[in-house]
Amino acid sequence: MPDTNIVRLIREQANIVEVVSAYVRLIPAGKSYKALCPFHQEKDPSFYVSPEKGVWHCFGCNAGGDVIDFVQRIEGLTFTEAVARLARQLGIRWSPSPATRREEWARERLLQLNQWAVEFFERVLWASEVGEKARQYLFQRQIGTTTARMFRLGYAPPSWDALAKAAQEAGFQVNELLQAGLVQKVRDGSGVIDRFRDRLIFPIFNPQGEPIGFGGRVLGEGEPKYLNTPETPLFQKRKVLYALNLARNSIREKGEVILVEGYMDAISLHQAGFTNAVATMGTALNSDTVQILKRYTNRIVVAYDRDSAGLNAVLRSADLFRVNEMEVRFVDLPEGSDPDSFVREHGAVGFRELLEKAESLTKFRVSWLVRRHPSATSEGLQAAVKLLASLNDPIEQRSCLQLLAEEWSGGQPEKIGVLEQALTRALLQYLRQQRQTTTPKASSPSDPIATSLVSSSVIPPGILQAEQDLMAAIVQDKELARKVLSLISPDEFLLSRHQELARLVSACLDEDSFNDLTTLVAELGDEEMRQTLSGLLLRDLSFLKAKNAVEDRVQRLRRYKLEQLARQQRAELLRKISTGQISPDDPTYKVWQETLKALKLGTR
Repeated sequence: MPDTNIVRLIREQANIVEVVSAYVRLIPAGKSYKALCPFHQEKDPSFYVSPEKGVWHCFGCNAGGDVIDFVQRIEGLTFTEAVARLARQLGIRWSPSPATRREEWARERLLQLNQWAVEFFERVLWASEVGEKARQYLFQRQIGTTTARMFRLGYAPPSWDALAKAAQEAGFQVNELLQAGLVQKVRDGSGVIDRFRDRLIFPIFNPQGEPIGFGGRVLGEGEPKYLNTPETPLFQKRKVLYALNLARNSIREKGEVILVEGYMDAISLHQAGFTNAVATMGTALNSDTVQILKRYTNRIVVAYDRDSAGLNAVLRSADLFRVNEMEVRFVDLPEGSDPDSFVREHGAVGFRELLEKAESLTKFRVSWLVRRHPSATSEGLQAAVKLLASLNDPIEQRSCLQLLAEEWSGGQPEKIGVLEQALTRALLQYLRQQRQTTTPKASSPSDPIATSLVSSSVIPPGILQAEQDLMAAIVQDKELARKVLSLISPDEFLLSRHQELARLVSACLDEDSFNDLTTLVAELGDEEMRQTLSGLLLRDLSFLKAKNAVEDRVQRLRRYKLEQLARQQRAELLRKISTGQISPDDPTYKVWQETLKALKLGTR
């Protein structure tokens, strides 16, 4: 990790307006600047930069942070890489630790070796007789020379050690070749052989265009059909998206990414003009790849082979999209087609039509199930119930149930209600059986707000605005922070991220370090906290002109929390009444009465 003092110096010396304006056109807006957000598609500017506070924030996609965060996100860099780049730009001399220097030297050496290997495979493909086999394969797959060269495609000759010998002659050591995954040891330990032999080579680059690994497709007989670089210091398969280096600008411009499974799918789509396509390289979609995509867009169009294991995995990963607030649609490819074969047969026009018809996650799930079970047979109902039970969102669950009933009704409206009832009964029965066979977890008392308010979208807009106003006040002005926190404790805020930030503000006030708040938050390494703070720092405080503005907002938050508590207690009462467990002396009944009394009297 970079030295803390270097990081502070960069934040102090970097002109955030100059850095950001190298990527977007900034327009003055009072003391700040505004622009169209480079991280999502929009028509009206919601992206703001404050040179006074050294932060940026988009009120459309909620991305935000300081100058390091911006470079990290716009360039797809790690924190250390962003710090190093800004340090070079500012002329700040950075002397990393000996261990860090060794790591950087080793990384640079592996990158040099991979770059040499890219050029080696390219030469074999384009400038040798042995490469004719691969050139013919590309011709048969309708991949043009321009496209092949853009993706730096190559060919690994069938020889056992052609690359190993050439690399050593170029000055690279055997241990470096092993570390890069380009060779492997012979079983008897007598030497090494090339990992890739008689394969079309797909160099794999990071978002900055540095070669980090390779994929190879066998051209003759042999298994596996596709072979990748093993895990190396540069290459972790689950964190890599093929063609992202070529697609990232297009993804930002178009506001969405097309997600495919294989190298050839991505290459064919780029050749057809769909330059926002990337491939997951055969791995299941995971939190790492979703986080990488989120740097560039929050809209994903999945174009997987209909019967692939990858598609099943994506459908099971729905919670990943929901947690990361990603909008997902699915392309319904014909049976037996993948994006590569479809584009070759139907062209760009045909694929664009499929994109325009892409279905929502819920709709696609239903279509996917109905295709396998065209009618409400017992097997179909069982499959439907398992699908419905897997949905954590009750709104999505209800929508899915209604869509299933409509699909199975065969266009006969009178059957929809009957099918909905049948599905509902089957679902309830299934859930009861699951509860009976599952050991119940011990319940623990919890704050009703913490359990019910998973995201800000659950809170009524007026209440959320009141909380955001108070939070903006306590991060922007020391005296306002003292006043607000004398009226409301950090734990009384509704959102957990606001509670954490309010506690930090309170600690800064106690230690007389309020002016260091932005730096302290940056050093915590919590991206969500930095985004929250940047938005609050740029929030308007004109609400303070109203009489008793702070007191009114505090009272509204407390009343809302009491109302939520009363609802929870009422639900508990109704449950106990229905089972004959309640009596006038029950503690729950008394607590509910006290809550109602407080609500009637108001929260003074």
